[in-house]
Amino acid sequence: MIVLWILLGLIVLIFLLLCIPVRFDLNYNGEATVFVRYLFLKYRVLPAPEKKPESKKEKKPSEKKSEEKVKEKKPNPLLRQVKKYKEAEGLSGLLTLAKDLLKATGTRFGKLLKHIKLKDFDLYVLVGGKDAAEIAILYGEVCAGVYPAVSVLLGLTNCKSPHGRVSVDLDYSVKEPKVLCTASGAVRPLFVVHHGVQFILCTILPFYNKFQNAGKPAVKSAAPAANKKERTT
Repeated sequence: MIVLWILLGLIVLIFLLLCIPVRFDLNYNGEATVFVRYLFLKYRVLPAPEKKPESKKEKKPSEKKSEEKVKEKKPNPLLRQVKKYKEAEGLSGLLTLAKDLLKATGTRFGKLLKHIKLKDFDLYVLVGGKDAAEIAILYGEVCAGVYPAVSVLLGLTNCKSPHGRVSVDLDYSVKEPKVLCTASGAVRPLFVVHHGVQFILCTILPFYNKFQNAGKPAVKSAAPAANKKERTT
């Protein structure tokens, strides 16, 4: 009975920890900087922390040659399976599978975005260049792409004005375009785990099985044949 209460307490504790939001801060000014905070912990995701250089021992020429031979002999299993699937289903079948996978991934990611609380978002794009005609065309393309995309993003994450801001400017004196972006928000790990498990079970596994079983004959159940024999007798 005590073990049961301990397990129940651990489950409740894990559930409470998953309900505590994970906060993130993003800053882009030519280089992306991302910090993630959970409770009293803070971790820098981008740029990745520098690893300490490990002392490398010099290898003998025979060991280097053997390692190179092993690397050359081992083909990439993913590329081999892609080639196998292409031979079985054709190029159109491979492209259809990739399109369906991307569509399912986008749908699941869109559902996860609804649980992200974007508290502040500021995007500034400055269009510039050398040729005035090209700059004007680029400015129109950027406006046509940025404003709708940011509008969808802010709508999914429930980030409303004045917390969500976006502006695109044109400056002929600037030689290269610039992008500045800052964002901060939070998401509960419970939703990430929930959609992650659903994505693996409902999307990755079916596509993986379809990918692995390319060219294999479908296994038919023997139950209908047995029922026919019983009816005839």
